[in-house]
Amino acid sequence: MNPYRFSMEKVLDWRSDQEEAAQRFVKEKESQLALEQNKLERILSESRRIKNENLFNQGIDHLKRHSLYKDMLDDRIIKQKLSMQKAQKELEAAQSALQLAHQDKKVMQKLEEKEQFKYKELVKKKEQSQLDEISTLSFGRPSVL
Repeated sequence: MNPYRFSMEKVLDWRSDQEEAAQRFVKEKESQLALEQNKLERILSESRRIKNENLFNQGIDHLKRHSLYKDMLDDRIIKQKLSMQKAQKELEAAQSALQLAHQDKKVMQKLEEKEQFKYKELVKKKEQSQLDEISTLSFGRPSVL
């Protein structure tokens, strides 16, 4: 009898490849989110530094520039938070795609397990049939001593 081979092996391989691609995409989105988080932290620390700066002995021109710079930093913080939210949504979408790919692969693995079980049962039946045939043939023969 031929050795066991899953009839849908190529489909299982394809779904495994899809799962691996989804995992890489999730990792990419996680690193993108981490970069966005680092940018936000840098902007926030710069904003804290600027807001805590001592301005008592500065001129009007310097105060105006300082105020404009604070306003610009506040705008950048808002934009960066929006960018982070977008990256978070993309990560969540990638994670759900990964989950679906994993479920698809699991379905194929279950099919493979069932098919392999049926194959083993078939092999056992054939072996038992052959043993029964051998015992039937040897039953009618006189024993030689």
